Amino acid sequence: MRETQAQTVQVSPLSDDLAFLDIVTEWDLSSAYHDWKVGIVVPDTFRPNPITPRVIAVANQKGGVGKTLTAFELAMALVARGLRVRLVDADPQMAALSAWLIACFPEGKRWTLTDVLFERCSLADATYPTPYVGLYTVVSGPDLGEVENSHEKPPGVESLLQYHLSTEDQFDVTIIDAGPTLGLPTVAALVAAHDVLVPVQAASGLDVKGAASLMQTINRVKGRLNPNLRIAATFLTDFDRSTLSRTIGGQMVKAFPDALVVPVRRSVRVGEAQLAMAPLRLFTPGTTTTLDYDLAAALLTGATVPTQRTAS
Repeated sequence: MRETQAQTVQVSPLSDDLAFLDIVTEWDLSSAYHDWKVGIVVPDTFRPNPITPRVIAVANQKGGVGKTLTAFELAMALVARGLRVRLVDADPQMAALSAWLIACFPEGKRWTLTDVLFERCSLADATYPTPYVGLYTVVSGPDLGEVENSHEKPPGVESLLQYHLSTEDQFDVTIIDAGPTLGLPTVAALVAAHDVLVPVQAASGLDVKGAASLMQTINRVKGRLNPNLRIAATFLTDFDRSTLSRTIGGQMVKAFPDALVVPVRRSVRVGEAQLAMAPLRLFTPGTTTTLDYDLAAALLTGATVPTQRTAS
């Protein structure tokens, strides 16, 4: 990893008196709809994991569910808590993380995740600073999709990220933004990860099916390559208060009984932040979307959350 003087933007904690969601132990599906109150589900069996270094994969076998938004905003929330965070773009789509998060490249060769998977460089070599103090990134591009069918990929490439991550301790948390298909980069991300976060659009039944397909993949990875992998949270992105959102949330609670279920309230400012190539947390600090990711980051790491926002 090459250090530069590019990191100049500080990421500050949010105030505790903002409109965070309540924290509940289960999703209320029995009350009348007009009496229902949205909350983040923290089941009694959920256990935060403050241990560092930590590797988190953000995945769902369907595009357009908010994977990149989830990876980016959680990273910013963790940086605001004083953690040193690396974001890895493992999605070959042009509209992925590398198009949103600015990397500060030094002079010379610019390594990417493709180079790491072809063993042209180490993961540390491909890690670059961003303008935000404490946040680093590994960029990607369309050529990442070529790794799948290349005859030049090294043996055991599925475990290559795990190897690099197990031999370094420069970062408290590495978050991997996986692609929407079960390709080699996605499998490599799951093999390397301790936790998986599953974004699901709150208004799309098809996204629920994508999550079910991902569960099959995770079970195969656990059985063969990474027995300690767990689903730590599911995120209901573009959430608005509707019967469909409540139904989909209830299905996620049932499907992942030990995981957080986090409604991420919809905000039109998300698209504006992406167009401005800025994190939503800094573009509009008080938006509900930012608050939901911020509270989720605290819950995942066992950090202190506002006690007045806790309900039974």
